[in-house]
Amino acid sequence: MSAVFECKNLHKAYGNKKILKGIDLTLHRESIIGFGGDNGSGKSTLLSILAGVERPDSGKVLLEGQNIFKISGLSERIGYVPQTDPLPPELKTSEILKLWCGSKESYDRTVEEYELKSILKKKTGILSGGMKRRLSFACAASKFPTVMILDEPTAGLDMHFRELIRGDIGKMARSGTAIILVSHDIEDLGMCNKCYRIVNGINEDF
Repeated sequence: MSAVFECKNLHKAYGNKKILKGIDLTLHRESIIGFGGDNGSGKSTLLSILAGVERPDSGKVLLEGQNIFKISGLSERIGYVPQTDPLPPELKTSEILKLWCGSKESYDRTVEEYELKSILKKKTGILSGGMKRRLSFACAASKFPTVMILDEPTAGLDMHFRELIRGDIGKMARSGTAIILVSHDIEDLGMCNKCYRIVNGINEDF
């Protein structure tokens, strides 16, 4: 099976501090890869590079053989949910979804699939942490991305929303999306086909 997503020999430093020193990763459709381990090891930095938000100092990130930094409309092919939900607090849920979904068909499907009808008229600033996280997930998933990247997807959520998000992750993987997640939760990592940790800037089996 050919890889859908790869990174090769990624390096990243901030000033004199080297964070990533040669990360290699291969991901296939329907697979879930997890990263656990110590805070400050470079996990979130790695995810931001894989999502195309930051550029590495050297190395390659390839989506279906293409350099991600040369792909237009990358957010339609790579869904990214960072650790802090990037939802403008002054906008209503319906407004956020319309910005992301792009079509009425996609909007209606996303509202139904993620059970968001009850909060459509609410501003995102007043939503619970769990609902914000699920809305962020729904927005990133709305265009059926090839790869989904999740940074601490269930952190700080109650049991109800943790289970909902894990169900969403499993459903996406079964539909063919490749998923990369960072988590300190053993149940999140238990969903993964393979887990790594970053030690001295290199990924090794967890």
